[in-house]
Amino acid sequence: MAEAAEREDPAAPVFFLSYWRPDPPAFGAGPPREANRFVMRFFDDLTEDVNNLIGSVPGRDPGFLDVTRGGGELWERRLLHAAGTCQVFICLLSSPYLSGSEWCAREWDLFSRRQVVPRQGPAAHDESAMVPVLWTPLTDPLPPAVAGVNLFMPTRLRDDFRADYQAEGLLGLLRTGKEPIYQAIVWRIAQHVERVRRHYRVEPLHVPGPGDLRTTFERGGR
Repeated sequence: MAEAAEREDPAAPVFFLSYWRPDPPAFGAGPPREANRFVMRFFDDLTEDVNNLIGSVPGRDPGFLDVTRGGGELWERRLLHAAGTCQVFICLLSSPYLSGSEWCAREWDLFSRRQVVPRQGPAAHDESAMVPVLWTPLTDPLPPAVAGVNLFMPTRLRDDFRADYQAEGLLGLLRTGKEPIYQAIVWRIAQHVERVRRHYRVEPLHVPGPGDLRTTFERGGR
């Protein structure tokens, strides 16, 4: 169903940002759904920090963000190529992300199938190229596919910063005016992206279409 490429794609994004947005309307009806301004704010801030850590690449951003949900075969190919070639998968966890879109589950499933190879020495057991970030507070138990991956928790920050992040999520920090906490956590995420990119290589995986990818995070779902 898929094949792994042998060489790194120089055009592949460093990170892929997966977030909840309504699935494309059936048969292309209706206008495209754009990323909301807070998601765009996070993507821009993370892009700036990652560029400061790894150096900017002329002509392109280090990250990939699907800014519209127009649907169609070309859109699907572009999205699947980015999720299948990026080095770090960042997802903004919220209740709608986990239950409100088949494409969120497809993006997760595609990246989770890719092989992570240490560039030197053995892999660290607690390191992952998947970075689930709290976007909003979560009250329900995480579905099995997500529960098996460590949630991103920033280190080397004050305890109250970490507590506010866990209680509010990144969106809540922005909404409640806690800008310094938000900025500190985005910087820690950027450092994690740089560290994963430096120590690991995630083998690319090219799929012909979304048909074989899971559309739910629940065990036994499709």
